[in-house]
Amino acid sequence: MKISTKTGDKGKTRLVFMREVSKASQRVCAYGALDDCSATIGLARSFADKELASKLLNIQKKLVFLMTELATAKEDFDKLIEKNMRILSDEDLSELESQIDELERDGSVFQGWTHSGENSLQASLDMARARCRNAEREIVRLAENDDLARDFPIIYVNRLSDLLYLLAQKSAK
Repeated sequence: MKISTKTGDKGKTRLVFMREVSKASQRVCAYGALDDCSATIGLARSFADKELASKLLNIQKKLVFLMTELATAKEDFDKLIEKNMRILSDEDLSELESQIDELERDGSVFQGWTHSGENSLQASLDMARARCRNAEREIVRLAENDDLARDFPIIYVNRLSDLLYLLAQKSAK
């Protein structure tokens, strides 16, 4: 696969299943913001211990599937299913919720707003949370334009930002 298609030279890009859209389209903004979040999670992963790094890598891998969904036009969503392409499910959401529950049981709960910078891991997790919230807003805008095939991406990213917040809180201690 050639990386330089020159399609972008005119401000266009292609979605999954080859639909051409503007790079400024809300769909591109949504999956681009999620890509930014994933890259920031990768930064946090570089500061994490082995156990946390594994969890963060797992999240990054799942975000690839979510970005694929967001990079698919609503009209083409059924093609993802037909082609047996992986989309995230309630099981993936439950995994995030279980991690949230575990952190809350361990005492990593909201105790007022804090400031980033206690250490590199905490600061990068907090940055990932902020970027995750930005991605959530972009996905909501896509939904408000009635251009989202299902609400799941909003729900998943909302839970992910909660998890990233708790992980940042825990890493600051």
